[in-house]
Amino acid sequence: MAQLIKLYDYISRYEIDAFRYPSQFIRLKRQQWDKVSKAWENNMFHTVMKVSEIQIEQEEEKQTFLQKVKNRFSKDEVEIEQQEIKPLVNEAALDDEELQFQFTTIPKTVDDLKHLFLDYIFRFQIRWASSTIREKSSVDIAIYRDKYLPYFMKRLPDQFLLLYRPIFKLKNAPVELEIILIGTTEIYCLSFVEQLDEAIFTGSKEKFWVVRRGEHEKKFLNPLISLNRTGTVVEKLLSSQGVELPVKKLIISRNGYIDYPFAPYDITILDKRTYENWFQRLRQSSAPLKHAQLKAAQVLLSHCLTNSYYRSEWDESN
Repeated sequence: MAQLIKLYDYISRYEIDAFRYPSQFIRLKRQQWDKVSKAWENNMFHTVMKVSEIQIEQEEEKQTFLQKVKNRFSKDEVEIEQQEIKPLVNEAALDDEELQFQFTTIPKTVDDLKHLFLDYIFRFQIRWASSTIREKSSVDIAIYRDKYLPYFMKRLPDQFLLLYRPIFKLKNAPVELEIILIGTTEIYCLSFVEQLDEAIFTGSKEKFWVVRRGEHEKKFLNPLISLNRTGTVVEKLLSSQGVELPVKKLIISRNGYIDYPFAPYDITILDKRTYENWFQRLRQSSAPLKHAQLKAAQVLLSHCLTNSYYRSEWDESN
């Protein structure tokens, strides 16, 4: 399952440590799958040990503290760090509903079980991509019904890192970008043009493109404007930090056709004829997480805009 490391301008724990959380997510996911699959095989769902945000966040506190201690040599400094992480969460104040397995039906097959598990992990990832142990963002309920977000998250392997329409802060101004998918060897900037099935999109260098289906025709804003902006921002940020990963710009229509004979050389066009082959290659990738990939994620996340508020349930006075 692809990892959602940034969602719009929501806060994300991946921003804190882009090197640790990807591997931690993979480990937690595997642990939970082992538990639920064994429980299903033995017809013992009621014994499944559910993931608790309490457990995860206390583990984060412990790991963060240990890392800080390693970087400190003064006894006084260590004592200060201990005081900083001393407050523990009030369990009663935390709503864990989305982090629990909710089986409305008993899965009859392994495939049914996998779909239920992916639904659970999807909700879990939304929580991770909108909160830290100290802060959280208000999640729009429409996100759970988004057209593309679950499509990529549920179908791609764990090693893919997804920034979903992030907002970057560049020269003190917010810049909305397209979908950014960080693979192990390449970074993909994705723009979708999808309307009615079998529609034909005619591309050009003009401000507007044309979409036709049967006798109906209308204009829409050239999607390459936003896609080129996204590619340029990503390339400049990575280059400034010495990260060498190719950045690919893709214009995609899964259910239609794109007609653009003289498309720019740096744009890859994927439509109903070619998209599925490309996507299946990504799904079959088995390469592990790479250092350059994680560094790229860290660089991009450090320039993202974030809106959040303090989690009152962590207030010691509550």
